Amino acid sequence: MREYSNDLLARMEIMKDLQAAARKITLPLFHDGMKVQNKAETAYDPVTQADIDAEVVLRELILKRFPDDSIVGEELDDINGTSDWMWTVDPIDGTRGFVAGVPVWSTLIAVSYLNKPLLGLIDLPAMDTAFWGEPGHAWREDPRGKTDLETRECSKLTDAIMGCTEPLSMLNAGELAAYNIIRATARFSRLGLDALGYGLVASGRMDIIIESGLKPCDVRALIPIIEGAGGKITNWNGGSCVDGGRVVAVGDPSLLPELYTYLGRAMNP
Repeated sequence: MREYSNDLLARMEIMKDLQAAARKITLPLFHDGMKVQNKAETAYDPVTQADIDAEVVLRELILKRFPDDSIVGEELDDINGTSDWMWTVDPIDGTRGFVAGVPVWSTLIAVSYLNKPLLGLIDLPAMDTAFWGEPGHAWREDPRGKTDLETRECSKLTDAIMGCTEPLSMLNAGELAAYNIIRATARFSRLGLDALGYGLVASGRMDIIIESGLKPCDVRALIPIIEGAGGKITNWNGGSCVDGGRVVAVGDPSLLPELYTYLGRAMNP
């Protein structure tokens, strides 16, 4: 491994503790219900006490072990550390699903070195399933055990299974037009999956995810998982998606040139 391998392994070691700590807070409230606040002024952007409480605990655990690391979160102010390492945490990704009782919400945790995500976790507590990624490797853990992940070959858009959490609310008119062209060409699509969709791409069950309006905390944990399984995740013109925005993930990178052609029309109407 590279020169930061020992530091990387040290951070991987506490990710299991972070996973367990978040589950301890979020899962009981998912089953029992909780108060929901709207943090947007003109739209609906829900936040629960579970979001905030879990993020506080995650930050405390990280800083206890790595006090010089930076932390970027969903609900609380960023912590600017002095090391080259950064944690990005989202205790409840898919809060709408959480509120509605849909079990595909997740906890997202990423570890980046010099702004490159190297470790990623998509933990789905209500499904007792987690997707993990590290350089060159991705795997799933569930009650059946640990399974290495590998994306599948799918070089033709007509053979592809694609997804998006919610096209009508995530995409503007131009983006939606481009998305609909791709959807009409693909084999079929599934909606409402949140981060689970990216885990399914890494698992070789789906082939494309197209979304927009993502925050850094929505996407950084996904990158090591998709790439560790052999896929590719970028912005809509092929650049880095580390800061969110318009994101496309594929299991087979050979799909990207055709997708960029369609998606480019949304950026240049």
